[in-house]
Amino acid sequence: MALNNSNTEPEGGQFHEQLPREVSRWTNDGLITAEQGQAILGSYSPSELIPGSLRAQGRMVTGLSIIGAVLVGLGIILFFAANWDGIDRWPKLAIILGVIIAAHGLGYYLRYHRGYLRVGSAMVLLACIIYGAGVHLVGQVYNVDVNDSRLMLFWFLGVFPLVYIVRSQPIQFLGLALFLLAVGFRLPDWFSGISHGEVILGTSLFLILGLLILAIGRLKEEVQLLRPYSEVFQLVGMITALGAVFVFTFKDVFDSFDRGLYYDGEAELGFRIMIAAAGAITLSLVLATAWLHRRKESEFTVTGVEGVAIAILLAAAYLVVGVNTGGEVVYSIVFNALFAVTLLGVLVSGYMRGREAFVNIGLVFIGIDIIARYFEYSWDLLDRSFIFVAAGVILLLGGYLAEKGRQKMLERIRTTGGRS
Repeated sequence: MALNNSNTEPEGGQFHEQLPREVSRWTNDGLITAEQGQAILGSYSPSELIPGSLRAQGRMVTGLSIIGAVLVGLGIILFFAANWDGIDRWPKLAIILGVIIAAHGLGYYLRYHRGYLRVGSAMVLLACIIYGAGVHLVGQVYNVDVNDSRLMLFWFLGVFPLVYIVRSQPIQFLGLALFLLAVGFRLPDWFSGISHGEVILGTSLFLILGLLILAIGRLKEEVQLLRPYSEVFQLVGMITALGAVFVFTFKDVFDSFDRGLYYDGEAELGFRIMIAAAGAITLSLVLATAWLHRRKESEFTVTGVEGVAIAILLAAAYLVVGVNTGGEVVYSIVFNALFAVTLLGVLVSGYMRGREAFVNIGLVFIGIDIIARYFEYSWDLLDRSFIFVAAGVILLLGGYLAEKGRQKMLERIRTTGGRS
């Protein structure tokens, strides 16, 4: 497998830091020409050649800016909430619109005119937060219920274009989170005709949506222009899909009937369209990703395996709402096995691709699953105090073993650069 150029681990960082000095020395020694030296440096992005200390400072600035933006946003929201009833309707609208424009304007100025990319992006994030608060406050002006699903949809529609306008990962996270929240707030309306089984239907939809977001991220990684938007989509999609599969590992979710499916009633047309369209688009994106990757590499690599895994999980999401096994045991066993294999695949994919985030996500879900299985099967059998003591011992031992294995895996990633 080709080397992952996005590697920013310590060994990769040391190489990138030393490269400009080495190229300069090679040029002075006559080993290469100045044009060849520029060509070598030009094959790397400018961010890769930044010293590790400066990258660490950049991450600190990003973290502080995001925290500051969130705190300022919360302060403004609390101020509006405390004084909202004492302000007339039109001044309310003018104040909200003015604050949003001011935050966006300051973010644009800092990012594009002063070159303060991180602080400017944080200001745009602040504007997005204020915009969401403004949507809900304006909804109250016109007597719209605060839990109305349209409010979250309007917030998402106002933020999502900025995902591609402002190349900021926090804004990408916010946009995807708002999409999932908008769908979640809409579920009660879609399930108004369902008397039993809403958890299965909702979890199946979020499993498909998680796979859809993951497939979009994988496709973007194959397209050079869209690669900066790939990582966040993959992480959010992976976490969403793994969370949905985790819900299906509990046997109580499949509280079956004597006849029929695991749900009673019929969901609205919007839900049926969403779950069908999302699955079809996901499968199309998987095939497109495999085709693009095959053009660059002839062998069937980890990308093909990931595509097959997405297809299997996609099929499982549809089977669980369409096939009744006659009890709660079969599906819980199947999804526990599927969850274990999927987590193993996440760890292998993270190792093969040199993605530390994938490894960390896999290990976190493994820990959560161990805790869940422990309490699910032992809570009614043992004394409560013994359960907590044993759980603590298991967690400490598991944490030690997981950290030991994680360090070994990350060391291999760093030494091989993500090569198979």
